[in-house]
Amino acid sequence: MKRFLCGLLALCLLSCLPVSAAESQRLTLRYQQTGDGVRLTLEGLEEEIYALQLELVLEGELSRASFTPAQRDVYSPDCHLETGRNETSVTVYLVAEEAPLEGKSLFLGTLDLEGRPELPARADLLLLDRNLKALTDGRVPLSADRPDSSAGAPYRVHILPSDHGTVTVRPTGAKEGETVTLSVAPDAGYALSAITAKDARNREVSLSRDGLNRYTFPMPASDVEVLASFVQGGGLPFLDVAPGDWCYDAVRYIFEAGLMNGTTATTFTPSSPTTRGMIVAILYRLEGSPAAGTALFTDVAPTAYYASAVAWASASGIVNGYNDGTFRPNQLITREQLAAFLHRYASYKGRNVSGEADLSAFIDAGQIASYAVTPLRWATAAGLINGVSADRLAPAGNATRAQAAVILTRFMQNVL
Repeated sequence: MKRFLCGLLALCLLSCLPVSAAESQRLTLRYQQTGDGVRLTLEGLEEEIYALQLELVLEGELSRASFTPAQRDVYSPDCHLETGRNETSVTVYLVAEEAPLEGKSLFLGTLDLEGRPELPARADLLLLDRNLKALTDGRVPLSADRPDSSAGAPYRVHILPSDHGTVTVRPTGAKEGETVTLSVAPDAGYALSAITAKDARNREVSLSRDGLNRYTFPMPASDVEVLASFVQGGGLPFLDVAPGDWCYDAVRYIFEAGLMNGTTATTFTPSSPTTRGMIVAILYRLEGSPAAGTALFTDVAPTAYYASAVAWASASGIVNGYNDGTFRPNQLITREQLAAFLHRYASYKGRNVSGEADLSAFIDAGQIASYAVTPLRWATAAGLINGVSADRLAPAGNATRAQAAVILTRFMQNVL
C-alpha cells in the first residue's frame, strides 16, 4: 500500500498537472543562500500534505541543477529542467512514502543551481493531500534570506554510488560541528570492506564507529563525500539458520554487527531462550562498551561476562534489579522486560519514544506488568514487537534468540 500510494502520487506530479495563476495567500517560500546551494523552506503550512511540485523560473539558461531532499522516506527524482527564451524552469518533486510532510516551517531540501543563488522570477506550487486532492495550486510568494555567517552555513553530505551495498546519512545537511551519522547496509552475501569520508579539499574526515555498521563524524566547514566498498562474504556460518528462514536477515545483521555470536562455531540455536544478562551485554556492545563501575547487585560477580554491562545499564537507568538486591542475570528475559530495556535505552539515546499503540485487541493485555505497559505500547507502535498471534501478545513469554535478533535489528534500523 505504501509503495502504491507513493507511485500514484508520483505519477500525478510527474504528469505535469497544470498550475493555475491563483496565488497562495498563506504560504511563503523561504529562499536561503548557503555555501553549497539554496535551502528551500515552506513557511505557513497548516495541513498535512503527501506530495508537492515546486516550479522555480530563473533568468538565463542552466545546463544542469540538482536537488537534495531534507527528509528521509520520500520519493524525490532529480530536478526537471526546461530552458528557452533566456530563462530556465527548475521543477522539484517530493512524495511522502508513508508519513505526511508536515510542519508550519517545512524544510524541503537544498537546490544546487551551478552557483547561482539569485531569487527566481516566480515560484509555482502544487500540494496534494492523501486523497490526491489539490490543497494549493498556484503562485507562492518568495522570501530571500541572507546566509547567517555567525551561525555557520549548512553543508551537504554526498554519498557516492557503491556496488553491493548502500549507505544512508542522517541528516543530509549539517552545520559545522554538528554530528552526522552514516548507516551501512551490505547486500546479502556481502560485507563492508572500507568506508571513507573526505571534505571539499580532499582531506580525510575521521569516522568514529558507533555500533555495528554505523559511523559518526563532526561536520567540517565544507561538503563531505562518502565512499563505501563491499566485498563478497558476510554469509552466516550457522547450519541451523538458512537463507529464506524468517529470522535469517536479522541474525546475519546482528551477527555481522558483532552483537550476537553463535552458541557454537556452526550453530546459532535460534529457538533457545535469552537471559537478562545476555540482552544487557548486547546493549552494552551496541553502546560501544563504555567504561563502567561495579554492579551493585549481590548476584553479579565482578568476573562475569555481563558485569560491566549490568553496571553501565544500571547506572544509566536502563535496567533495574529486584527488591531483594539481585539482578538475576541468568533468568530468562520476558518479552515485556525486553521492551522495557529497549524503551529506556532509546530514551537514554535521546530518541522519540512518544508513540503508543492500542493493545486492547490482545486478550492478554491485562496481564502486562504495570512498569511495562508504556514500553510495550511504544515497542508495538514502533514495529519492534508483534503479537505471537492475532489476539495474544504473550508479555510474560520468553524471547528466543531468533526473536531477540529480529527485535534488536528492527530497533537498530528504525529507532537508533
